Amino acid sequence: MPSDVRALQAREHHSALAGLRGQADMHRQERNRLVRMLRAEDAERWTYAALAAAIGCKEELIAAIVQGRTT
Repeated sequence: MPSDVRALQAREHHSALAGLRGQADMHRQERNRLVRMLRAEDAERWTYAALAAAIGCKEELIAAIVQGRTT
């Protein structure tokens, strides 16, 4: 166990970060799944621009998701 309070705090933040990475991965995968599903079901309605606006991100991210360049 670290003897310095700052080292202990750093350890706690490091542990919390590991948990957040797992949550971020889960949310990213679900977002990507839903984007691909919407696009596949109705590409005319769910253009890259429409998806980006609905989700609140850039069209480039939508393109990467749809084209499988991001997981």
